[in-house]
Order: sequence, then structure tokens, then C-alpha cells
Amino acid sequence: MDLSTQVLIVGGGPVGLSSAIGLARQGIHSIVVEKHPSTTNHPKARGVATRTMELFRQWGIEPGLRKHELGQEALRFTWLESLTGEELTRVSARRPKQSFSPAPASLISQDIVESQLAKCAQQYPQIDLCFNTRMQTFKQGEEGVAATLLDTNTQTEYQVNASYMIAADGASSPIRAHLGVNMQGRDNLGEFCNIYCEMDLSPWVAHRPSVGFFFTREDVMGTVILSVDGAKRWLVGVRYDVIEGFSKETFSDEFCIDLVKRVIDVPEVEVTFINKAFWSMAALIAEDYRVKRIFLAGDAAHRLPPTGGLGMNTGIQDAHNLAWKLAMVLKGQAGEACLETYTQERAPIALQNIQWSAGNAERMNVIFTALYENDKATAKAALDDQYKHLNHIGLDLGFRYEQGVLAQEDSEPPAMYTDRYVPSTYPGCRAPHYELMCGSEMISTLDLFDTQFVLLSSDQTDNWHKAVAAMSDKPITSYRIGAAGELQDPQGKWLEIYQINPDGAVLVRPDGHVAWRLVGMAGDPLEVLTEWLSKLLYNS
Repeated sequence: MDLSTQVLIVGGGPVGLSSAIGLARQGIHSIVVEKHPSTTNHPKARGVATRTMELFRQWGIEPGLRKHELGQEALRFTWLESLTGEELTRVSARRPKQSFSPAPASLISQDIVESQLAKCAQQYPQIDLCFNTRMQTFKQGEEGVAATLLDTNTQTEYQVNASYMIAADGASSPIRAHLGVNMQGRDNLGEFCNIYCEMDLSPWVAHRPSVGFFFTREDVMGTVILSVDGAKRWLVGVRYDVIEGFSKETFSDEFCIDLVKRVIDVPEVEVTFINKAFWSMAALIAEDYRVKRIFLAGDAAHRLPPTGGLGMNTGIQDAHNLAWKLAMVLKGQAGEACLETYTQERAPIALQNIQWSAGNAERMNVIFTALYENDKATAKAALDDQYKHLNHIGLDLGFRYEQGVLAQEDSEPPAMYTDRYVPSTYPGCRAPHYELMCGSEMISTLDLFDTQFVLLSSDQTDNWHKAVAAMSDKPITSYRIGAAGELQDPQGKWLEIYQINPDGAVLVRPDGHVAWRLVGMAGDPLEVLTEWLSKLLYNS
């Protein structure tokens, strides 16, 4: 049996599923193959960043996810001797004074995220989601990629022919290894076991909800209890490569239960073991995200330390960036050069996130080492500095692509901050969230950006709007904003927020990043737009 598809996606985790959804929204067919029988049954990552939640809002899965989130008050770390012992300190996130998004960040475990993404994917006729399926071999030619797949339930082999392939096959990525793509950075920053268990800790944590409880007792120092639901489901994280005599084989189910009981040190609490997962911490990035018709995404392209919760988010945003470009190339709306910008745009963002996450991990080591050595001054300084770990809205919303499908401006780019966000329409930035009226409904500007380029201009001129109307064969649509426009501006501040004059315009890409802007009118709008779309999509 031979099958054909436009895009073959290997890996049915959050990145693979997001890739398929992003493509399906553009009308592109994909086959997603996942070797496991279902989505993960382990919490793994537990944080959904604001930008990722904005995508989930667009895809219609935000309400289902919110039902499982921890409260915002849990966005902090608690350092303590034991559940019944002395509490050393609490490190909390700082909430921004104003709303920069209609979909704020959330604490939701990865098993829930994957489940919701899978349900979403199954609603699209353009997506064939195949669990219990392994990719055996693959080869690529000038016209596409041919892969041999194995249905592990029936032991049936079949071939899939695709125009492109996305490798979302995880940190060890057999596809990346086969392609000979090297990783750069620091490997083996620690070997860990996460023990997933159920135990009712409400009497000791309800008054101090926290995403993580870090223990300072010498016998369990370095152990952390991570909240999954805030009350009964927990991950107990243990770094075992620094403990003499410990290895993967040490962690039998019985040993895991005994270890958890020793950590919590409350004899009356019953511990029910669910499962466990082993993982290695690393700070690595692939030398290239593309080899001809095959693209690396998520952990296959970069491995982030989990200290900061950006790994899954970075991968999902890889998928979002790649999907619209692949779609437009497949539909003949963009040239192959557009695909080269995937690495140009996403690799610097991943590297930035890796460096920040690694800094958090190093700070953790400083804290635990200082506590172990009873160096109170060093421990206090590092704990005071740990607020950076939980405050990264600048990385979340303020990141900017410096080259790619975007115009180069002569003006000075906006300053980039880690712990604060300054909205900007400088090319490469995420277009700012701003509330507008569409008929009787209040919407966000973010709701406009999905499958096409969008040109925003004022109702004080219709020149830009007419120009877009004359470009019906191009992937672009237009909105005038103001009393006489398609969208109304009750606050009267959109020109200020979008940093243009009444005769200017902002061109936003399908992924919500600014491609180009003109502060004020210059030249014939149709000629200007035609020239810029050609430059952006065909590098001409």
C-alpha cells in the first residue's frame, strides 16, 4: 500500500501535532506518525507561555486547557526544609500592570496539552493521525521524500510519498542523526528521573500554592516536588548522576515510592506510584534546521534545559513559523527561498532561550551548593536573583526576528528586555495585541492573523485598501480601522500602538509577526505592496 501526502510529520507530540494543525488551517494535507499508542501519559513540561496560549486560543483549544490549569498564584517557587519544617523563602512572578494579550500564560501539564492538540487535529480532514506507527527508512530526492512506515499493531509496512517532511521526533531524533546534522552546545548537564505520583499534600500546600517546592534538607537536597494539579498529582524530580551508586536501574517502582516518602517526610501520607521518566539535561542547538526537503522542529532542532519552561513553547512556535511558509510554497504563493528563512528566524530565538534557561539552571546549582556548604550570603544573593527565572515576558512576547521574511529598516530597532515587554511594530516583532470592534463583537488584532498576510491601515484613507483589492490573486487581505472602516477603534489609540500615521500601513504575516510597515504614504500603494510582497515571498 502506497500513500501520498503534502507533508509527512514524524512525531505526534506537541510540536508534530501543532505542525499538522498549522498546515491544516492553510488547507495542507499531512500524515502524522507516532510510534507510541497515544499521546503522553507523563506531565513532562508544565508551562504554556503567553505566545503559545495565543496560538491555542486561535486553534480553539484554550477553553479546554484552562479547565486544567493551576491558579496564577501558584506561579512561584517555595524553598523549604520539609513540608512540616522551616520555610526558607518564596520566589514569585511579577504580574505586568497591563494586559498585553487576550490569552495569558498558564500552568498546564504537557499530557493535557497533547491530549487537547490531538483532539483538535482529529477534527481536520487534512490530517491523518497514525499512532502505533514507526518510520523504518526514508530517502529524499529532487521532488520529495519517500518513507517506509510500519504499523506496529498489524506489522504492516507501507510507503508514504511526501513533498516535504518535518522531523518532530524528539531530543534523540533518529532523523537528525541520519541526516548528519550536528548539535552545538553543552551536552550531559545532568541525568534525572521524574517520578509521577499521586498523594494528597493539601494540608501542607493549600496555603502556599507553588509550581515547585525545593527541599533544603541535606539528605534530600536538590530534590524538587513539581505541582501538576496543585493538590494530588505531583512530579518528584531527582538528579541521580551525582549520587554515588545510583543509576536508572536503581529506580524500581518500590524504590520510587520509598524515595518520595523520604522527601515529603510525612508518614501518614499515602503515595501511589503512576509512572516515571528519565531524561538528560542539555543546552544544544542544531547547526541547521533544514536539509533539502526535511525540516527539524522542536527538540530535534534544539534542547533547552527545562529551567524556565520554554522547551515545548519554543518547539510549538517553530511549528507555527514553518507551517505557513510550507503552505504558501506548496500552493505556489511563495518561492523556495521562503523556506530558507525558517532556520534564519527560529535558530536565534532558540539560542536565546537556551542561554536564558541554562542561566537559570546554573543559578539553581549555585543555590543548592551554597546551602549545602552553609554559605548563607551566596545562597541569599542567588535566591534574591531567582525572580528572573519566573519573569520572562520579554522572551515570551518581545522576541524579534532580525532577518527572514521581513523588511530591513534603517531606524533603530527596539530594545529587547527579558523581564518586560514593550509593544512594537518594528519588522520581525510580534504584532501588538489591541482590542477593536468588529460589528458588535470585541476582538483582538491577533484574531486577524492566521492564513494570509494582513494589511492594516486607517479609515482616513482608502488607498491601501483599494490596492489590496486589486491584488486578489495574492495571499493578502486588508482592514481599515476607524469609524468608517471594517473595524472600529473605541479606544482611539491603534495608530499610536501600531506606530504609524493616518496615511501609513502595517503588513503582518500569517504568523502574527510584522513583515513591513510604512509610517506614512510614499509612492503608489499598489506598486509599493506588489514590490514588497515579491521581495518577501520570492526574495526578488
